[in-house]
Amino acid sequence: MKNQLVLLLTLVLITFQVCAQGVTPHPVPEEFGSDYYEVVVNGINVPVFHAGLNVYFASFDFTGNASVAVKSKANTNKYSGQTSNKETANIDEKGYWRGEAFVRPLSKNCKPTVARSTVSFTLTEAGQYSVERAGTATATAARFKDDVLFLFANRPDTNPAGSGQAVPSLTTKNVIHLKAGIHHRNIDLTSEQTLYLDAGAVLFGAINVWDAKNVSILGRGTVMYYGPQSETHDDGWKNQKNWHPLTTHNVQGLTVRGITFVCRSRTWSLQTHTTFDAVFDNIKVLAVNPQNINGDGIDWYGGGRARVANSLIRSMDDCFAFFTPGSSQDMWATTRNTEGAVTDISIDNCVLWSTLANVFRIGFNGQALTTRNITMRNTDVIHMSKGEWYAPWSLFCMVSPNGKGQAKHSDYMFENIRFEEPLALFGLQNPETQFVNIRLKNISMQGEPVPSVIKNTTRGVTFENVMLNGKLVVAEADIPLRTGSKRVENATFGPMK
Repeated sequence: MKNQLVLLLTLVLITFQVCAQGVTPHPVPEEFGSDYYEVVVNGINVPVFHAGLNVYFASFDFTGNASVAVKSKANTNKYSGQTSNKETANIDEKGYWRGEAFVRPLSKNCKPTVARSTVSFTLTEAGQYSVERAGTATATAARFKDDVLFLFANRPDTNPAGSGQAVPSLTTKNVIHLKAGIHHRNIDLTSEQTLYLDAGAVLFGAINVWDAKNVSILGRGTVMYYGPQSETHDDGWKNQKNWHPLTTHNVQGLTVRGITFVCRSRTWSLQTHTTFDAVFDNIKVLAVNPQNINGDGIDWYGGGRARVANSLIRSMDDCFAFFTPGSSQDMWATTRNTEGAVTDISIDNCVLWSTLANVFRIGFNGQALTTRNITMRNTDVIHMSKGEWYAPWSLFCMVSPNGKGQAKHSDYMFENIRFEEPLALFGLQNPETQFVNIRLKNISMQGEPVPSVIKNTTRGVTFENVMLNGKLVVAEADIPLRTGSKRVENATFGPMK
């Protein structure tokens, strides 16, 4: 009885301490826990999740402000090595942080201070943050192996079902409720079903949504996927069950909110096929396959009317990609020219990092794809790859190795986009593709821009207050374009009105 009373008082004390500080850490199963970083928020220890490679994250809910201290144990005798590629740490006389740390996105204006092995800063708003030492992601060969700690800072989830919806009863038959801990299984969701993952719940498997309506995947948990894909060739594009962390096919109405997706295999992360009216809100996508390839963020095989908001994507290929529905049956066709459309995609308030390829990949091989009404607003691109594959790494790219992609793309809007590293705006390699009515407004880019490739018909592009390396784009020469590129037809330039 005495021991029970002591335990009860201890739990009450811990609960009071957490509530008083306004911080609720998300638990991490022991199998995925790491002590490589120590994270303390408002005096409360927050456990760290090892996603794979040298990628870690810590998740918590908080109210008010969050005073954060991050300590690296890489240069202490206490750290045992665990499972990631620590040879990339390269600790010098300046210590682990190399004398300077960054909290990205830089637009959040977090000003960290470094005291030996500890970095301190304050968060004033919810979001996804990357805590990095000096030089992170600058080495071409090893940029996908850099140490990185993500902080997923959430406001308390007072309405798990989402704004305007009733809180789901976790005991009803149409709800699959996964509590904290590891769950080894693949889950098939049907119409009107909800999958709810508590904070600390890890689904080690895949989620499939096939021929369904009004499906929800909610909570604060993690989906960890480690599948059977080849490490030597690309078959991650297939649209089939259990082949991605999340795969959909013929879906009307999908809500995914609050979930972290970790993909350790050489395959695309979230693949949607003929799916409409989807919302991805406050999701985190981390591709961590050692091959550093095919780890796309979100791919659409047809479909549309989708919104991606308040989310982070660290991809090992394109952050977003659009394909025709039929191409999923023959991705590497050399003569096929399938038709399809991806329309009405909205991306808002996101943080993006691609270790290979582009922000947008639009079509591939023999595809007569139509895309229109694609918008991206208020988004930070914190790192970009430095490799090339048919075209330079770019904001949006259209490649077609077989030269048969007679695609038409129109009505793209990019507004309030901040690039923390340089890239090309255009990587349009396929001469049969047409781009019409592209608007870039309030774009800023640090560093010398990479010359763009334009080999197709591109017209009606508006550059409004586009700043590349501190210089306003007022003419085509300011983009700039590679030798041999076509001119942009009917382009307009100017400062913000």
